[in-house]
Amino acid sequence: MGSMQNKRKIDIIIPSFHSRILTEICVKSFKKFCPNNISLRYIVVENSDDISYKNNIVAIDSSVQWVENKTSLVGSEANASAIEVGLKHVGCDMVFLCHCDVCVTSDLFFYNMMEKYNDGYKMVGTLFDTHPKRIGALHISGLLVNYDLSKKVEYKPRNKGAGIFMDAGDGLTEYCRNKNIPYYCFRNTHNYPDLCFLLEEKYSKFKSSVCMDEKNRAIFLHLSRGIPKTNGTFSKTNRVDLSEWSEFCGDIIK
Repeated sequence: MGSMQNKRKIDIIIPSFHSRILTEICVKSFKKFCPNNISLRYIVVENSDDISYKNNIVAIDSSVQWVENKTSLVGSEANASAIEVGLKHVGCDMVFLCHCDVCVTSDLFFYNMMEKYNDGYKMVGTLFDTHPKRIGALHISGLLVNYDLSKKVEYKPRNKGAGIFMDAGDGLTEYCRNKNIPYYCFRNTHNYPDLCFLLEEKYSKFKSSVCMDEKNRAIFLHLSRGIPKTNGTFSKTNRVDLSEWSEFCGDIIK
């Protein structure tokens, strides 16, 4: 086990909104699968004045920092606000931006992510946005980025023109494309649904986005629409709901 001085440090920014279950799973999964040579700090940004579950989250690990962001913004604008607030608390050269409805499933996630970063990729993501009216950016639901790069752009969503909408965090990919800065995206079942047949059975049957390594091992999950599912405002059928997510991920992180 390396000393703290030799460990690579990553600050993780996790926007949340009345989402105790999702945020607990998220932080616990990062903690469980963090290799010995990496030191994580968790910056949980609550987009309200809700502190009812603060003690639950900060009790998970001594490196959890709870930040209140009392905003009236919602959706992508609230997410962007949380990222910008969270970045003010970053204290190292690497930051992982994510949604609270994600779950690391293997320490291979960190090994593979750092391998790509050390190869020169300034951003390493878990999926590309596929919305036809956006720019196909690396999605902010799970994205490792160099801190200096993270400060180059604004995160507030905006209309780009010609019917194209820039979602929160899309500016990072746009900046990299314009500056020829290399970035990398893991293989995943969101962008390539047929890859699910190559996964271990329990993941291939789980209707959630699965990020995988080059040997088809599941390393990272994204529920999608986790906050609306938590707050009862998402009603599409044949999707993983909060209880299914909690049960499935609970078995992984126990």
